[in-house]
Amino acid sequence: MSKTNIFVYAELSKLVANLNINAVVSKEILKQQAGYFNIIGSNYFSDTLISEWENIVSELKQEGPALDDDRKIKANAFINTIDQMSQQDCLIMIYRITSLYEKVKLELAFAN
Repeated sequence: MSKTNIFVYAELSKLVANLNINAVVSKEILKQQAGYFNIIGSNYFSDTLISEWENIVSELKQEGPALDDDRKIKANAFINTIDQMSQQDCLIMIYRITSLYEKVKLELAFAN
């Protein structure tokens, strides 16, 4: 039985709808959608998909926040990490997020 929550499906739907695989804008689009990584908690995913989401989130904040000279945060961990990713890495991340969304959609379809 799937534990995936309809909330995660709805939020991932919005996130994926806003992503773009155009290499020129993929980084900016991913940064614009970074808020979703704070909103969508791993607890909404099934046991099968939880680690995939946690890996995505972990990778997208691995660089930590960007600090200014006074040690104040000028960019959160997601924005700072995405800023440091290559366009190719951004495209791969978009693919991973989209792939996870498709798996969530399948889980919910089979749960009904």
